Amino acid sequence: MAVVESALRADAARNRERIVAAAMEVFAERGLEASTAEIAARAGVGEATLFRRFPTKDDLVTAIVAMQFEEAAALAAECLEDDDPWRGVERFLYGMAERASVDHGVAGAAKEKCVASPSLAGERRRLIDLTSQLVRRAQKADALRDDIAGQDLMFLMSAVASLSDLPFPGLRADLWKRYLGIFLDGLRPEAATKLRPGAPARKLLEAPEVE
Repeated sequence: MAVVESALRADAARNRERIVAAAMEVFAERGLEASTAEIAARAGVGEATLFRRFPTKDDLVTAIVAMQFEEAAALAAECLEDDDPWRGVERFLYGMAERASVDHGVAGAAKEKCVASPSLAGERRRLIDLTSQLVRRAQKADALRDDIAGQDLMFLMSAVASLSDLPFPGLRADLWKRYLGIFLDGLRPEAATKLRPGAPARKLLEAPEVE
């Protein structure tokens, strides 16, 4: 019986992963108006299976955002292993900006709602903890200006990624690299001028009040 239950759990986990991956692809192609039937077909499961895992489309979008938080945390942890503290910060921002620049699968308004969801408080807290470690490590090495906080990295990444949403045809797909380069120069201690206002409070990101 235990073997059967274990196999069922593994099968359920695989189905969930397939559904989330398929939803990302379908949303990228067709936007949030894409039907759950189309997502289920892309995942190779029945629509009933999809609804058992994700009763609403909002649940599915939240699962996508949760996975993106997990991927970001994994990248930050990897960058903490870099021998060069500054390079760790640089790699994290480049990696996150590149991922975000090609992530058009979840509409901005819906994604913003999910990112602030209380159900993702743990994921947000873990990511801020890791980015804070990246920042403190670089500051101790005198490679990063001392008025930067971990949450600043998240906002910088979001700002660079938003370039992909500009409504101008013909813009280079990698234009974000130019502006990330400007941001990175501004993070260096020798380029520092007094920043006002201060960094957003961590508690605003960890436990936002959702109306």
